[in-house]
Amino acid sequence: MPRRTLVVDPEFGRRLKGSREQAGLSLRRLGQKIHCSHGYLWDLEAGTKRPSVAVAVLLDNALCAGGELSALVREVSADTDVRPVGRVSDAVQVPVGLEFAPDWRYGIDVAVKLWQGDMQRRDLLHGVGFSATVFLPPAMRWLMSPLDERPTGRGERLVGQPDVETVRQITSTYRTLDNQFGGGHVRNSVVRFLNGDATDLLKGRYDPTTGRALLSAVAEATQLAGWASYDAGMDGLAQRYMIQALRLAGGAGDRALGAEILAAMSHQAAYKRAAAEAVDLARAAGRAASEVGVEAIQAESAVLEAQGHAAGGEEAACAAALDRAEKIFDKADRSSDPQWIGYFDEAYLAAKFGHCFVTLGRGDIAQRFATRSLDMDGKNYARGRQFNLALLAAAHAQVGDLEEASRVGIQAVDAAEGLRSSRARDYLADLADRLAKHAGLPAVRDFTDRARPVLSAS
Repeated sequence: MPRRTLVVDPEFGRRLKGSREQAGLSLRRLGQKIHCSHGYLWDLEAGTKRPSVAVAVLLDNALCAGGELSALVREVSADTDVRPVGRVSDAVQVPVGLEFAPDWRYGIDVAVKLWQGDMQRRDLLHGVGFSATVFLPPAMRWLMSPLDERPTGRGERLVGQPDVETVRQITSTYRTLDNQFGGGHVRNSVVRFLNGDATDLLKGRYDPTTGRALLSAVAEATQLAGWASYDAGMDGLAQRYMIQALRLAGGAGDRALGAEILAAMSHQAAYKRAAAEAVDLARAAGRAASEVGVEAIQAESAVLEAQGHAAGGEEAACAAALDRAEKIFDKADRSSDPQWIGYFDEAYLAAKFGHCFVTLGRGDIAQRFATRSLDMDGKNYARGRQFNLALLAAAHAQVGDLEEASRVGIQAVDAAEGLRSSRARDYLADLADRLAKHAGLPAVRDFTDRARPVLSAS
């Protein structure tokens, strides 16, 4: 793992003090709001101590600073790019792909650098770590941005609507393969497409209308690269793709897609047990979806918020969010949904309910939803079916029905064969851990023997 350190803009202390005084808060009162000492805050304002990214985000929220403070704090690893930030003359090191660029043109440069680095410096980028707090400043900037940019290209190649449609069709094909066979099968191909054809198009000649459509299409492909990386267990790299997908969606003015990307960020944060960040990102996605009136994403955001609450052990908050998700879903008009949200149906919703209840230790309730989640297209969504089988087996294990847990678990093992998905193996490993104490039972031994070669596969 590369060594990581903090880079804090020298303006941070002055900006913090100005924001605090504008809010009319004393150091002591601000400390109470974010649960730290007023002496520590005094040191931050004086510049004798440096805040973490998480503390900067807390200060932003407490002072309603609109992301200004967290934008001045960066986590840096070995793979860094040095660029001037804002009006500050000192150079600030920004890890490749984590920057939410100030304008669409620079955003393309950052995205291209990430794609190139992924293809050319594989070992360096693939070792980066994941931190859910890193999602929060880009999410806040995206929410606060007007998204009224007019992307225009001045290159030699003329780009038109057929080119944009080609990007969308290629992305759709890879998305289908991802759902059928796992992120490990498609990740490299998607990145290669971004680094080649997509980059050529972005460097071409186009007017604002075509430019917005192009950036939206490339944002979809970039999100898919992030999702496939996440599924393949490359969480830090996936995070960088998600951030750049969000920036490209911003350049396109595509708020619906941006909401979906924020939802994907929440999904990953919950999976990594970053409960508070998962909730914040889901709420951001819900707010964005509400602004553009896409009810399917609003429902998805609510159920992802519930998943974040479940990860934090907040049962009442989880139940409230699940209730909200179900009500929004039941009344949703799906006729005008973007095609990329087609996966969100009753089976997907039931699976999310089941995951929440398993996380809360309520396998008795989870069984019902996990069973309903299997009423799905198991061919086109083979990975999802494997997840749902593992979920049902875990629910049986929680209530002590070990033979049924083992029987369904073997089905989950069978479904995992042919998948290149780190998450599929993780769900099986979790089930194996749940059953390990009962290894003397014949049914459990059968599951363990069947799962061992799948779990040991790289």
